[in-house]
Amino acid sequence: MIALMLLDALVSRLQVLFKDYSLPGKSGQVQTVKVFPQFLPQPKGVTLKPRGGNGNDEEDEQEYGPADIESNFPCIVVKLDEGLDKEENAPDATRIDVRILVGIYDASPDCQGYRDVLNILERIRQDLFTSRYLECKYRLEMPFKWYLFEDQPWPIFFGQIETVWERSEEHTSELQSRSAIS
Repeated sequence: MIALMLLDALVSRLQVLFKDYSLPGKSGQVQTVKVFPQFLPQPKGVTLKPRGGNGNDEEDEQEYGPADIESNFPCIVVKLDEGLDKEENAPDATRIDVRILVGIYDASPDCQGYRDVLNILERIRQDLFTSRYLECKYRLEMPFKWYLFEDQPWPIFFGQIETVWERSEEHTSELQSRSAIS
């Protein structure tokens, strides 16, 4: 599927970009920025209980809380948002909206964690603008939108990038012809 291939390619690209980029995590130890597809993973060593069922709220709750989730930070989550086929007879002419969520943990009282978020957002922006093509199949379209969340749930700070990617045979042909000229 086109959307899953884009998700996997973007996650791989960001994993390479951030393989040597570290920030302090919840433990205080410096940790490499992790890149996840679509959702944060289940915390290690935690068993989840399904919600709903027997009506007993205590038993229906999941057995983890914010402290468990915070162990995933610093992180980037690449999320498929939605897709649109532009033409009925052109299955390769597809538009896919992807959000890139950045989260870091910073318990310092000066609330400056947003600075690390901005640095990560800018690093991603610069990388994607260096080559707006991904795997010679997907092209990053403009506009490129990024922002910080207005309300930051201290000690976690968030920012997000909203991207639009196009996949079409036209883009693939254009990129191949550029390569042949070089």
